[in-house]
Parts: sequence; C-alpha cells; structure tokens
Amino acid sequence: MNPTDRFPRTHLGQFPTALHLAAPWQIHAAATVLLKRDDLTGFGLAGNKVRPLEYLMADALKCDSNVVVTGGAAGSNFIGACAHAAAAVGLDCEIEVAGDPMEAWPVLLLMAQATGAVIHFTGQDRSLINEQVERRAAELAAEGRRPYPVPRGGATAVGGLGFATAAIELYEQCNVRGTDPNQVTVVLPVGSGASIAGFLAGSDFLGAMWKVVGVSVSRNVDEMRGVITDLSTQTSELLGRGAPSMTNFTIIDAVGSHDQELDANGAFARDEAFRRVGVLLDPTYGVPAYEIISQITGDSNDTVVWWLTGGLPAAIESLTVMGNRESVVAKNV
Repeated sequence: MNPTDRFPRTHLGQFPTALHLAAPWQIHAAATVLLKRDDLTGFGLAGNKVRPLEYLMADALKCDSNVVVTGGAAGSNFIGACAHAAAAVGLDCEIEVAGDPMEAWPVLLLMAQATGAVIHFTGQDRSLINEQVERRAAELAAEGRRPYPVPRGGATAVGGLGFATAAIELYEQCNVRGTDPNQVTVVLPVGSGASIAGFLAGSDFLGAMWKVVGVSVSRNVDEMRGVITDLSTQTSELLGRGAPSMTNFTIIDAVGSHDQELDANGAFARDEAFRRVGVLLDPTYGVPAYEIISQITGDSNDTVVWWLTGGLPAAIESLTVMGNRESVVAKNV
C-alpha cells in the first residue's frame, strides 16, 4: 500500500513522469544515466513543484481555508506554481516577494499575477520570507479570512508527501525496467529542502538502499542538512515511522555557483545538456545538477537517476540574457 494514499490529494499533474535513458550521454559516461522528467509534469510550468502542491492545496481545502499565503524570491519557481494551483482549486492567493519591485518581472511572477494573485514586495531579504508569510496570514485572519500559510518552497511535512510519493513512483519504475533500486544513485537539486526531505522519507518507508545526492543551491550544506533532517523526520512521522536514516545521503554545496547570466563554464554545461541530452536547464537548479552528474558518471557503476525538476521559464530567460553572443548569422546573397 502507498502510505500517502490516506492523505487528501488534489490531482493536478500527470504522473508518473517519464523515466528514460539519456542515450547520447553514453558516449562519455561510464554509468547509465536515466532522466526523471519532472520538467514535464503537465501542470503549467510548475515542474516538480506540483508534487507538494497537490497535497498542500488538498490540505488547505480540508482546513476550510479560502486564501493561500506563500512567498519567495521574485524568480521563485514555487510562487508561480502555488498561485496557479490555488486558482485551479478555487482558492485566492497572496504572495510575499523578497526585495523591492523591479521594472521587468520574471515570467513566473507574471504568471502568478495572471491567476489573480495579490503580490506584495516586502523590501526585505529572502531569508525573512517565512516570517513575512506568517505576518500576512495573521493580518488576513484578523480581517476575517481563513488563510493557509505555506513557507518557501512548500517546505512542510504535508508538502513532503509529494516527494514521498515520488520515491515510491521511482522505485516501481526501476523494478519495471529491471534496474536494481539498490544500485541507483539519485541526484536531486535542493532549494528549500522539501523535495529531498520527502524523498528520503519515502525511501525509508520502502527500505530502498539507493544513494541520494542533494545539490544545494540555496543554503550552505550544514544549515541545509539540518533543515532536511528535521523535515524528513516530520514527513516520516506522518507516514507512521521514525526519523529516516541519512546513511546513504550526501549533500553537495553549489550555492552561488551560477547566476542568471551564466559564466563560461555554466553556459557550456547548459549548451552540452541541450545539444547532447536534449534538455533545457535553468541556471540555478539544472546547471549545477548537470555539473555534479558529469562528475558522478565518470567514476560510478551505479545507474544514475538525474531528477529534472523544471525551471523552464528561468532556462528560457537565461537564453535571452545570453542573447546572440558569438552566434553566426548568414546573409542572403
């Protein structure tokens, strides 16, 4: 039995997402590389964010809430996805955005606005977003609304259920392929920690002995490990279990490895992934994960599962930032 089946869930995405061979990579890689295509979850441009949101929106409805309050940086994948999910289930949404208003809004913030979400720029650092979300939720409650506050990235035990389900999904797919789950290394980018914490909780429930590598792009590894440990324990407790083992979990620091305007190494990695593997990577999550994958596949005999989390708007914006540098334009003669 899937233990997450007893929790309310609003089905928004198309699951299971595909798991397929990254065939062109095999020319250089010693290991088999499988792509887990959460960039193609089928709900707007939400990518993997739709997994926690299916449980969070269902929980908000169960709590009889009528407005979701969340927040993040202006380019956050989660805030756009959350606003879209709230609208899809008939809930209002308010978003606390770190920093000050800018002239050109990122695509996902524009998408949030298009759903009817109310957007507040806090003027404060991103690290204070969760406090701002709670403050706004308290204000709405004082006005007679029924708010459902969601921290950055949906990092709650309920949100973790989305990737606990994902772990079970991957385990079943590996068995169907004839791939031993215990000979697998899963590489997953880490922002808020919600995805990998849920994945660890689901892996513990299964008894899966695969290796899990988190590529931390938002916070230093010591802080992130603590967040993941706490959140995975809370998610496991929802599943009726104790704290999951961290024995096979490794977290790698990739904080600040790339900005929106990629350096030469980042641009090369992005272009290689697109040309050779057929995927479009965003600078914050996708490119650092690709670089770690490139290292792992050189000296591992495990099957490597590269979890593509999405980030397509940022990936396209990255191409726009790069413009037509060094391009060759043919003239008609």
